[in-house]
Amino acid sequence: MLWDGVPEPRRQGKPGQINYFCERPYQTKARLAIEEGFKDHNSVLVELATGLGKTEIFTQVAKDWSAGRCLVIAPYIQLIGQAAKKIYIRTGEQPGIEQGRNWSVETPWGRSKYVVASKDSLVSGDPPRYERIRDVGLVVVDEAHLSITPKWKELLDYYRADGAKVLGVTATAKRHDQRAMLNCYEECVYQYGIKDAVAEGWLTPAVTHCVQLESLDLSSVETSNTVHGRDFRQTQLNALLEKSETIMEIADITAKETKGEKTVVYCSSIEEAKLVAERLVDNYGIKADWIASDPIRCTPRHREETMRSFQEDVNGITHVCNVGILTTGWDYPDLRNIVMARPTRSRALYTQIFGRGTRPLPGVVDFDGSDPASRREAIANSQKSNFRMIDLVDSSLAHKIVTSADVMSGDLGFDVVQRAKENILDAPGAVDLDEAMLEAKRQIREQREAEERKQRKQIEADAKYHTLNIDPFGKNAQGSVVKKKRGAYMTFGKFRGTHVTDVPDWYLKSCLQGKPFIAQAWLRNSIQKEVKRRGI
Repeated sequence: MLWDGVPEPRRQGKPGQINYFCERPYQTKARLAIEEGFKDHNSVLVELATGLGKTEIFTQVAKDWSAGRCLVIAPYIQLIGQAAKKIYIRTGEQPGIEQGRNWSVETPWGRSKYVVASKDSLVSGDPPRYERIRDVGLVVVDEAHLSITPKWKELLDYYRADGAKVLGVTATAKRHDQRAMLNCYEECVYQYGIKDAVAEGWLTPAVTHCVQLESLDLSSVETSNTVHGRDFRQTQLNALLEKSETIMEIADITAKETKGEKTVVYCSSIEEAKLVAERLVDNYGIKADWIASDPIRCTPRHREETMRSFQEDVNGITHVCNVGILTTGWDYPDLRNIVMARPTRSRALYTQIFGRGTRPLPGVVDFDGSDPASRREAIANSQKSNFRMIDLVDSSLAHKIVTSADVMSGDLGFDVVQRAKENILDAPGAVDLDEAMLEAKRQIREQREAEERKQRKQIEADAKYHTLNIDPFGKNAQGSVVKKKRGAYMTFGKFRGTHVTDVPDWYLKSCLQGKPFIAQAWLRNSIQKEVKRRGI
């Protein structure tokens, strides 16, 4: 079976008690937002950071659903098992499984109200397998950011045409390639991200250490489309990361920063993972091994034995070098370090990996009377007060690699994030992300204030006063002082020092179009007023 069906209640209540559920406040808000969203839409999306209980939310929605059966679709086998087990715990009813050689019972006398299915299995066959699962009133799509292919749209349209509602849940609604989630979902009704969850004490904060690999230069690597959006071309990236000099750097940094602590090294290729693991063992005496999603080169037995040693044996493996696995669907709160030895341009992929470290230890934040301050204090006093994200970046810095600063930036501007990245890179050791962001914001503010002050000073220096010399003793002397025109003067460009009212129409229009860019709000307002006055 894909799951063992053993109930695991979350907090209070009797051991093994069926249907026990204690919602956190944001989970209640998300569930209510879903209910409201379905009043006006046939398909809605919810975005919750990893570790906040997306499965808890959609299984409760499914339990309360009365208008037909519920079909839960997951992209990976681990998520199928998790969802099936959670549905059983919540409802007491065993769901049908539609995955590979598992076929859900669809006879009228034997079928379950709930079916948990693999996305690949559902769209396979001719006709596709999803047509055999009927009377569905609610479709839940786990990891919804992956469900934007034409086949997926056909699947969802098939159920929507029969009156079903569609709920998508994901930790990363925004994709790097900007492909619209609205192809499948009409509205995102609730969002709760990592930054807010850390601030409110539901997730563990991160410290980050950004290290340049002197032997790695990605400036010539091309990009291509992937399931996570546009990212580095895999073959070119692998060739660079597998160089012996780069392998030595990755292993050396990992050993120095993480020795003795539970650590996952995220690699780009199997060869990179094997070589890094070997060097950790041979040169540093670290108990390390590698795993990969490829079932031929990494057998399921090897993967299971490696992970059992890593997660369950106190004297077992401390470091796992991993390729294409241990992202979505893997929960291990004891993880202390993540080494990002797989540079990426995909924020969705990076966020999934980052989220592996944010879970607090079990029982730390769920207690009666908790509030943000008490939860943060509980995390700070726990054995996992934070986790460390080690970002390995290349020497060129000539491209937009995603790092932990991007994930934790919230609504901060691009310039603040870039400054934070630079500060983290220059720091001698690990840096608290919140502090790095606040410092970057302060630096940007002071820089802008200094620039504006300099520009104001230049405007004053360029003010045009024209005088005529006058003989004060001349009885009939003629002369006057030409006073400076009141109003705004141009501070840049071809007409610098010229009063706005004297600047030609074409130049004023180009300024408002952003060519050149106007930094000062007061000057932009004056130009807008002048353009309006002239009617151009």
